[in-house]
Amino acid sequence: MLEYAKRLGDLTFEEAGSALRVTQRILKLALETRDPLYRDRLFREAFDSLFYAARIAAMTYLSTEVAKWGLLRRTLPEPYNRRFRVLIDVLHIKYFYNGEYPKDGVMEEFNKWYRIVEEFIKSLEHEIEKKQ
Repeated sequence: MLEYAKRLGDLTFEEAGSALRVTQRILKLALETRDPLYRDRLFREAFDSLFYAARIAAMTYLSTEVAKWGLLRRTLPEPYNRRFRVLIDVLHIKYFYNGEYPKDGVMEEFNKWYRIVEEFIKSLEHEIEKKQ
């Protein structure tokens, strides 16, 4: 797996931004879907895709192929590791795995987390630019 990741090349903040924008398409599809089970799955995927975009940004910041979120969290410096932990706990575990996202006001909740992830990505990218 590591060999394959190396052949793919380094991730970029542009890829994180692209992954972030894709989440809006998933949300739109969820909102247009009538089947409750399918709709629930799409909402969960939309929230998890927000986490995925943040994970790409963390991997880019750390310049690593390792995608394990626990290791990324431990490797990120303060305050990014605490912010990433919240993204893991809420977006990945609570909303995606457990399906405990707010059923009422899901769009508002999604937009809130979208802004949080967008800021997380931008702050990591800005931190890298300062070091160069």
